[in-house]
Amino acid sequence: MAKTQRFFDCCLDINRLSTRITTYLQDHSFEVALSKDKENPPTWCFVQARKNGILRTTTGTRRSINISLNGTPDNVEVTIGSGEWGKNLLSSAPLFVIPVIGIAATLTKFYTAKRFESNLWKYIREQIIHLKDSCSINSEEYFTKSDFREYKCDYVEGYPGWDLPSLGGTLALEHKREEKHRVVFTSSDSKEIVISAENIIKASIISRQKGLNEHDLMIEIIYKDKNGKITQPVFNLNDAIITGVLAGINELVAEDTYLKNLYK
Repeated sequence: MAKTQRFFDCCLDINRLSTRITTYLQDHSFEVALSKDKENPPTWCFVQARKNGILRTTTGTRRSINISLNGTPDNVEVTIGSGEWGKNLLSSAPLFVIPVIGIAATLTKFYTAKRFESNLWKYIREQIIHLKDSCSINSEEYFTKSDFREYKCDYVEGYPGWDLPSLGGTLALEHKREEKHRVVFTSSDSKEIVISAENIIKASIISRQKGLNEHDLMIEIIYKDKNGKITQPVFNLNDAIITGVLAGINELVAEDTYLKNLYK
């Protein structure tokens, strides 16, 4: 049976929320299809997912998880239910199967249906908090407004030329409407690490095994620098926000590598 929840006064960009849901589902071994409104700001998005591989044959090839997002930025309705793969419940618009982006990696994956749905709801609620005030209600500004989110970062290590961990700084996620997205770390002494989202190969949460702050959760970003060299710095953030920051990084990569051009 479908479950619905409504969220008020969050000025939410449902298109960006659908991107985060898409990367989350792909990370949990789902094939994902997406359809969305072309209005600005969008009034609905429809995400459909079914299990890949062996798990799909167990549950049936036509059954799917359906996530419907619709409403206005300050009044968004989210519904999670089940349905038939390939059928758009919100519109006659076609569903586009999203290529596996393959960038997200979390510490734990849940596969039982009831527990998975509970965790999906939890994830969606968390992302709505992280995406608060992400949408311009003015339609003329929607496709030009950029959104920068900054997070306190306790330290970073593993960056070439920085011999010791750099203590203190901010990690910024730059979501740009008309330019490439970026992840930028600025240290307390104004040194910068600038990572183009389209060059990120993988972002994941890892646990420190030894040394300073053993067992801390950290985000490792593996990317190609401007010379094509593989670099993999590690950023330590507060455990309470780390999954939201990872979701934000995955969103930037997904948009720059594929989703920005989905309807062009």
